[in-house]
Amino acid sequence: MQEKLTALMLHEDFRPPHTLRVALANRSMRILKARSCAEAAGLLWDEAPPHLVFTEVELRDGNWADVLRLAAMASVPVNVIVITPTVDTEFRLEAMECGAFDCLGPPFALAYLTQIVEAAAINVLWRRGAYAQVGSEALR
Repeated sequence: MQEKLTALMLHEDFRPPHTLRVALANRSMRILKARSCAEAAGLLWDEAPPHLVFTEVELRDGNWADVLRLAAMASVPVNVIVITPTVDTEFRLEAMECGAFDCLGPPFALAYLTQIVEAAAINVLWRRGAYAQVGSEALR
């Protein structure tokens, strides 16, 4: 039986694509919502933080890079995926180099988002399992 995963949808104005919500529902993920970095911090620093975070680029009190920093302080590994309203290859590379699991822009095709959600879920479960075994900061 698969572990029930939790995804945090972090957005202020930009509504996550319908296909992303469908991909998360297909994986039977529990969905949490936050509208700011401050709200996200409370969820990320909880003793059971979400497995995945989907964040828009800009928030009222920070941005995607702040979300990465907050996720890095969680008690266990968390995968952050940045959602952009446009396609920007340079930004995608920058976000991933800074630690984002992925950076997604349109088109938001269901098949593609399903693959990304599944890959992020498998990765974070592996990272959490490895972290629990060795407790190494290097795995975060």
